[in-house]
Amino acid sequence: MSKSSYKVVILGAGAGGISVAAKLSRQIENSGSCDIAIIDPSENHYYQPFWTIAGAGLIPKEETLRKQKDLIPDGVDWIKESVVSINPVTQKILLSHDISIGYDFLVVATGLKLNWEKIEGLSGNLGKNGICSVYQYDQVDAAAKMIQEFQGGVALFVMPPVPIKCAGAPQKIMYLAENIFRDHGVRHKTQIQFATAGKAMFGIPTFSNALDQIVKEKNIEPKFLHKLFGVDAEKKEAIFDITDAEGKVSRKNIKYDLLHVVPTMSPHSFISETSLAVQEGDQKGWLAVDKFTLQHLKYPHIFGVGDVTGIPNSKTGAAVRKQYPVVVKNLLAVMGGKKPTEKYDGYSSCPLITEIGKVMLAEFGYDGKLLPTFPLDPAIPRRSYWHLKLQLLPKLYWYGMLKGRA
Repeated sequence: MSKSSYKVVILGAGAGGISVAAKLSRQIENSGSCDIAIIDPSENHYYQPFWTIAGAGLIPKEETLRKQKDLIPDGVDWIKESVVSINPVTQKILLSHDISIGYDFLVVATGLKLNWEKIEGLSGNLGKNGICSVYQYDQVDAAAKMIQEFQGGVALFVMPPVPIKCAGAPQKIMYLAENIFRDHGVRHKTQIQFATAGKAMFGIPTFSNALDQIVKEKNIEPKFLHKLFGVDAEKKEAIFDITDAEGKVSRKNIKYDLLHVVPTMSPHSFISETSLAVQEGDQKGWLAVDKFTLQHLKYPHIFGVGDVTGIPNSKTGAAVRKQYPVVVKNLLAVMGGKKPTEKYDGYSSCPLITEIGKVMLAEFGYDGKLLPTFPLDPAIPRRSYWHLKLQLLPKLYWYGMLKGRA
């Protein structure tokens, strides 16, 4: 039976929440009783970076799943409820089933939500009628089947406006699919298009320029400033709002035989519609934290980690790996009556698959500063990085990050 109040409450048992809980639980004294709680209703935990590879049919999706109960650190109470609202003044959280939990300190690691409902006409058609996505576990097999069995035509891959989690994934699945079409002998009768809401292939010129060359070599047609509005599944048409050079928006339908969709993403309403959120600007709606210390700008007893944070970085698991030790150190400092001094430099990493067996390792921080781990040209796809992504990074995640050790 969980208590009604805790010294530290962590909202969310994804990559950020579990990692913080693991590291923190080893470093604070519980005085003989559990004084940390983690709140999350999910029974399962997923290694989402592998959904792209599973969605291409290269591994079974089940390799990405673990049971949450096996990951919750010893000494931490797991409250299997959903968050309804957070009151940062009274320091109480209202959960499902009318449960109220108090806290002295709060770590928000609630991630983001996928707005499938905002794609008009998509309801009931995801996973059928040529429409697929690797952004949801129960859709991964359908994506793999469609890509593996594709017989030619127009293969259209969509990139929504950022911020989204793992902004490289919409391209990764496209490059994997292109490779599979070649292997299956259908590439010559396939037209691949990449319709992105952005102005370039990637947000950082070093990698964008390299990707421009890759799509040219692979005969992939990029369509910039194309924002997906909806789909007409019966006609097999994707409907886009297109912005021209003068900023005027027009609507256009594009025919497809295979459509890989990615929805827009946003914070949950219990963040975005409250004083916890950034109130204006590019980060409006996301958790308002200092981009270096990850401490809340208004409520010093609150910290944020992961995708929910309103900071100008890229939302990836690699970012979480660099954020969670900062959160733990700064939280411990505040708990001890000191100011937080540990700083997060905006680091994120996108192991961008450009074909089966090759990966471009894009690593960068705030303001697009390149932060390469290895002394090699980061814009060149390498086979060694493919092995890094497939063999090393999953182990680092399951046995390092989620144990609070890496």
